Parts: sequence; structure tokens; C-alpha cells
Amino acid sequence: MAFRRRKRRRLDPASLRLPLIALIDVVLFLLMYFMVAGTLGAEERELSTALGVDRGSGGGASSGLLPTMLRVDRAERGEGPVFRLGERVFKSQGALTELLKGLPKESGVVIKSGAGVTVGEVAAALQACKDAGFAKISFLAN
Repeated sequence: MAFRRRKRRRLDPASLRLPLIALIDVVLFLLMYFMVAGTLGAEERELSTALGVDRGSGGGASSGLLPTMLRVDRAERGEGPVFRLGERVFKSQGALTELLKGLPKESGVVIKSGAGVTVGEVAAALQACKDAGFAKISFLAN
């Protein structure tokens, strides 16, 4: 009698690991996505708006003040931002902050950007409003 060893069919371990590795990659990607989205959502939730709803027909006590309009433009020679508050023109963030400190804060401020204004220049106007004590800040893009 001739006994021969029967060869067992073994599965290739690499073929078994491939779907598992792809699944781990997808799970880690989703975990990272939700962690980043969760941290960004908290900052946006703390932003306040100057939008209000009139909940009555003239019976309530309202200040009747319009929000302060602050316009951010580019200087003619490209030297930096120009902040316009009515007829007043400011070229520095510090001078703008000092003037804004003396204005009423209840009505809020609306920042409007002109053509060619960078995000950093609008951020400087926003920071000046925050430093002056405004809680209601809105932004209008050009």
C-alpha cells in the first residue's frame, strides 16, 4: 500500500486581510471626519447674530436704533484697509476701536466689505468691534 499525504488546501492569508484592512481604513476616516466636524461646529455655534423677530405689534419697548454700518474698503494705492463709519475714515484698527467704544452697543454693528478686500482686513474690523464691546456683529459681503 502506498500512502500519500494529502495536501491541504490553505487559503492565502493576504486574500483574507485585504477586506479587513479596507474596512479599518474607512472606519478611521469616518472617525477623523466626525472629530474635525465636531470641533468646528462648537465655534460656529457660539457666534451671535443681529437678526431679530418683531414679536408684537408696537406694544413692546424697543430702542429703535439702527445698527452701526462699518464699511471696509481698499486704499487707493493698495496701502491697506480703509474703515469708513459714516463720513469718518480710519486707516488703523486702533483708531477705529477707540471711536467704536463711544457708540451705543445695543443695536449692534454691520460690517460691509468693498471690492478687493481680503479676509484679514475684514477680520481686523471684526476684532475692532469685539474690542469695543459689541455683541451683535453681522457681515455683508460685496
